[in-house]
Amino acid sequence: MSTLTAARPIRRLALALAGVLILVPVLAGCDLNSVLGKKADCSLYQAKSKSKNATPLLLVLLDLSNNSADTGQQVASALKPYLDNALSDGAYVKLIASGGTTAGLKTFSCFSASTPYLVKRNNTNRQNKDRAAGSVELQTQITNDVQETPISQTGSVTSLLGGVPDDIQAVKAVPGVKIGSVTVLVWSDLLGNGGDQDCMNVESKQASVQVAEAVVSRCFAAQQLSPVKDAKIRFIDVSQGNLTPPQQNLSRYLRGELCRRLSSDCS
Repeated sequence: MSTLTAARPIRRLALALAGVLILVPVLAGCDLNSVLGKKADCSLYQAKSKSKNATPLLLVLLDLSNNSADTGQQVASALKPYLDNALSDGAYVKLIASGGTTAGLKTFSCFSASTPYLVKRNNTNRQNKDRAAGSVELQTQITNDVQETPISQTGSVTSLLGGVPDDIQAVKAVPGVKIGSVTVLVWSDLLGNGGDQDCMNVESKQASVQVAEAVVSRCFAAQQLSPVKDAKIRFIDVSQGNLTPPQQNLSRYLRGELCRRLSSDCS
């Protein structure tokens, strides 16, 4: 049975800092948006006003071990079906990213769940074109948002998952917002290396079902995680980083155990 000695893929903080140092003379006086891409005008693809009817909420949690353009594109591609549904059927979208222990949580103006996304046009052809354009624009924005997320060398999904009940309630508490169904999307390999105080820390842990059960049990016993009522949970990252076979196995075991405890509708 294998023991995980490097649970989390190597974070790219040093590489990112080196890149910044090299680029400082070039970027002096430049807008970062010109490097990462022009900020999207998200309002073009949002409803004109909040609906009086209950509108779905899409809560997206990104546990990032690197902020490369490739990772940004992978995240955007994974989210595309959900973004397309939001544009066609209407949904509030809240995006929260974590780059690790010292990086904190980051939110983004285009995905603040202040106004629902919805593209409705009188002309069907125009509607289809605008929905397709909105899908591309939002995916580009997510790619940029990933690249703008600071990365630290240690971290885990604990703070993101632990904050879900409060995040949902915060959106529901916004005046004029009426939330219907809730879907939580989690991008994470689940292999934390945040230290002994972090219940999802799996450094030096063996890849077994029993270990996964013990790790998740510890999280709920310590109240770092709690059940998420009346919400669907979907783990959408199955290949983040270059995971070894034991890491892949433990990641899968952890997903299964988290699903069992977090929600009755989880996959």
